[in-house]
Amino acid sequence: MSPLLSDNYVYDAWLSLQSSPPSSDILIIEIDEPSLQRLGRWPWPRDIHARLIDRLDAANAATVVMDILLAEPSREPQHDVALANAMEAHGNVYLPLVLLSEQPPGGPYRDILMPIPALESAAAAVGHINILLDNDGVARQVMLKKARRNTQWRQLMASVTTPSEALPDSTPVRIPYRGWPDHYPSVSYHDVLEGRLPGSFLEGRTVLIGMTAIGMGDRYNMSLLSHDMMPGVEVHAHLLDALRDDKLIYQVQPLLGALLAGLPIILLMLLAWWLRFRFMLAVVVGLSIGVLCASLAALNLGWWWPPSASLIALALSFVVIIWRTQATLLAWFEHELKVLYKEPPILPYQQYSLALPEGAKLYQQLQSLEFALARLVNGRRFVFDVMHSLPLPIFILNENGAVLLANLKAVQLGRETQDKPIQHIEALPDVVCFEDERGFSSLWPPIAFDKESSPSMLSGGLCKDLEGNTYRMEMGRLTTSTTTMPGGWLVWLVDLTSEVEIQAQRASMLNFLSHDMKAPQTRVLALIDAQQENGNALPEARFYRQIKQSLRQSLSMINDFIGLTRAQSFDMKKDFVLFEDLIMEVFDQARPLACAKRITLNSEFNDEDGAPVFGDKGYLARAAFNLIENAIKYGHEDGQVWVSVRADKHWVTLEVTDNGPGIHEAETERIFDNFHRSEGPSGIKGHGLGLALVKTVAENHGGTVHCSSALGKGSRFVLKLPSEALD
Repeated sequence: MSPLLSDNYVYDAWLSLQSSPPSSDILIIEIDEPSLQRLGRWPWPRDIHARLIDRLDAANAATVVMDILLAEPSREPQHDVALANAMEAHGNVYLPLVLLSEQPPGGPYRDILMPIPALESAAAAVGHINILLDNDGVARQVMLKKARRNTQWRQLMASVTTPSEALPDSTPVRIPYRGWPDHYPSVSYHDVLEGRLPGSFLEGRTVLIGMTAIGMGDRYNMSLLSHDMMPGVEVHAHLLDALRDDKLIYQVQPLLGALLAGLPIILLMLLAWWLRFRFMLAVVVGLSIGVLCASLAALNLGWWWPPSASLIALALSFVVIIWRTQATLLAWFEHELKVLYKEPPILPYQQYSLALPEGAKLYQQLQSLEFALARLVNGRRFVFDVMHSLPLPIFILNENGAVLLANLKAVQLGRETQDKPIQHIEALPDVVCFEDERGFSSLWPPIAFDKESSPSMLSGGLCKDLEGNTYRMEMGRLTTSTTTMPGGWLVWLVDLTSEVEIQAQRASMLNFLSHDMKAPQTRVLALIDAQQENGNALPEARFYRQIKQSLRQSLSMINDFIGLTRAQSFDMKKDFVLFEDLIMEVFDQARPLACAKRITLNSEFNDEDGAPVFGDKGYLARAAFNLIENAIKYGHEDGQVWVSVRADKHWVTLEVTDNGPGIHEAETERIFDNFHRSEGPSGIKGHGLGLALVKTVAENHGGTVHCSSALGKGSRFVLKLPSEALD
């Protein structure tokens, strides 16, 4: 079993959280490395121990426990006598014995290592220091009484603290460690022997003398949570504290442990019956947590009840219950699948036969379930995909108008204003704006459907969303054969945006054709009629000049109209273009126009690579010419126009700036609309095609164009195109 799942790991983990301070009167005198270096290698002459006990007696130490095995006589008998005299003088010195593997009477080997008789008789008591190691090698238990040769030998710490009749017979008890190694105060053997500690420090203390040097080997692993080894003398200190405070941990009796292990199983069966086998996983987890908490609570009270038996039994019971439940469930599945196969499918499927070969019944049922679920999932996805692919916002409502289902267009419509889908159809006027107050109320509440001659569908008024799209609301009754939904409503918004835009564009185009393009022709006819009258005839040169001007204006509008129409309707032939070279050519074309108005053209080109772009050279040239021509056309005579081209790794920018009369701020965005005619302070009125062509060309090339202007301070047009410069 994994250490993380063992009872001992739970025991060690909980015990490590119960750390408490040691008793203030317990002191460990360590036979440590510095003492070995000063007093020589082990074993030391026993007169050294006698001197130490004399020191402790002089300092009025209450009790001395020597965790040192003295089973053989010393080579110097007088040393044993000195040690025995020192022990008798103190009167409260305890010595250890060791119980070895039991041997038959008269055997060649000893099974008890006793102190020599002289020291045994001088000691206040002797006791065994055997520590029980669990299967994982951790020292957790001791026997407070252990029988050997018809004698009950008490544990050494029990001899110090507890009368013999108060100890349990042959029952292991667990040591409640109060902390990790070095938890108890300790001093070096040599420091005490040399009198380096004040007598008041040792007065009234219970002194434990034992080995702590690493090479002495008297060390034990005391927890699975740590690899630190605890000296045996410190293990005895923990046991001594527990005995004095009566805080030992006892193992529950096997019969009681079996009853406690079976109690969670009984509770599981009762809860399964009461809950009709629902929430079984939660019940098992809850009971497992309860078992663990009960075990830890008992441990806190001094009783150790291992929880793993109950936890394993709960897990096995859960598996059995689930197995039986699954068997019943599979039988129910088989019946329900047969019913499902009789339902007509949404999508055409290959005929599926229920006649399966014998054997592997569970596998057959799983295959049937997989097929049925796939049919349901695919059918549901098909319905949802069809609904979401529809270009109209569609809402499916219950009888009260709550939205049961909405397609992708409808969801996006609600998130434009309130960051969440529409939950009730009455919230639709908050999302879209109806042109007429009765545009929505004429359909909802659906009073018209309650009439005897109610139509199958009703149409409401026009409405617009935040993006300016125009819709017409329509509604119809939704009927279904399912018993879970008695009825409902189907509401959809017909997108009329393109029709409205086409209608507005048609009106603007007709106005342009009937007024702007007709005006030059009418002016030519009026000039011809006036020329035929002797009294109103113009000089021939002036007559032809005005005729030429009107025809050129008409031809310019026709060319702009055709260019704009082609740019909007046909694909452009794009190629690699050096934009600076193109602007230089346009610059030369615009120079005569500037000279005619005595306007100075200024240019600035600073890109070493020629500002490369990818586009249609003809349309780019026409757009650039329109911007420069526009600046010349609306600029003051004797004014200036600045043309610059800049490039970076992302954009190529054309700026055309003039110092003319400027444009109203409200007009700076509308001047790029089709057929929009702006008349600035100069009194010159355009025909609304030149800048519309610039915007169309910019957008078709992935760029932008915008204008900034102020009255009396001129205008600035910026055309930005994606750069094709190499990194």
